[in-house]
Amino acid sequence: MPDSEAAARRFLAVTAACLAVLVAGVAGRVIGFDAYWIFRDDPPWRAETGGNSRLLDRQTRRAKVLQALTRRYDLALIGSSTVYHGLDPADVTAVAPGRVFNAGISAIIATELPVIAAVVASRAPARAVLGLDYYMFSRPRVPVHLDEALATPGGRLAALMGSVLGRYALADSRLAAVAGGDDPGSWTREGYRLTPPLPAALTLENDATRRRTTAPFRPETLAGLALALDRLSGIDLTLYLSPVSDAQRRVLANLGLTEDFERWRAAVTQVCAARNRRLLDLTGLGAPYPFDPARGSTAAWLDNLHYTPLIGRQVLARLGLRREAR
Repeated sequence: MPDSEAAARRFLAVTAACLAVLVAGVAGRVIGFDAYWIFRDDPPWRAETGGNSRLLDRQTRRAKVLQALTRRYDLALIGSSTVYHGLDPADVTAVAPGRVFNAGISAIIATELPVIAAVVASRAPARAVLGLDYYMFSRPRVPVHLDEALATPGGRLAALMGSVLGRYALADSRLAAVAGGDDPGSWTREGYRLTPPLPAALTLENDATRRRTTAPFRPETLAGLALALDRLSGIDLTLYLSPVSDAQRRVLANLGLTEDFERWRAAVTQVCAARNRRLLDLTGLGAPYPFDPARGSTAAWLDNLHYTPLIGRQVLARLGLRREAR
């Protein structure tokens, strides 16, 4: 063998070895720190932050997709932030402890439902619950949309590989990226967010935001729901319409959107009936619990939109997932 050829092979071998060491180092760092809580039961950042994570709060789409792809669960709770604030997997009694995952994603819109439906379906849980709210079907857009590629096996594999070797994965694997979140509270491994009562200043701010951003019902978004139901066809699925506070009903009335809200209820009911899917209308479940944004959170409501587990346990009971107290 010519000396030049042998030297070239040695060079390639050394290069490959160096690359392997580099890749192993990056993967070790990412998996060891586990910024998106997908590899370890108790990643090291939790001890420093008490479970609060700026990344999980701000990158909920990325985190929940990766968690949904790596957790083991028999029941998936799918929906928006109303789901991850209101439905605590620990309150489910119909499924073994540790086998429930809350896949709620902040501000998810109906056109994104097929993507998270495909992600959950790829894990083949026995059951799923899909919580629907008016804002999924009225909000025109979100800053970052769930990647449609996640609905394919190749897209999901790429996401998992990126969670170990991607640029953001390494950049986020440091305490400074996780700590310092402005939102009070903490996350559980099951995808539920523990949030303390909010002061009146915040609930008034949230009420003002709802008055600026609440929009008319967009019937074209029903196609997203229909496709999501198709992708969850092999799973025992129950849907429900989320409880609505009296404060948010006032916002709808003041903006002249009460009729839009009623049209939305009827339209979603029709889509579910056409696919023989069980739908529970729980919009009135919060009626016994009045909410005044000027007085801060209550035992039942964090703000206009988000109910607490006090109402969430009633939702779970109506869904047959929790035994009601006598």
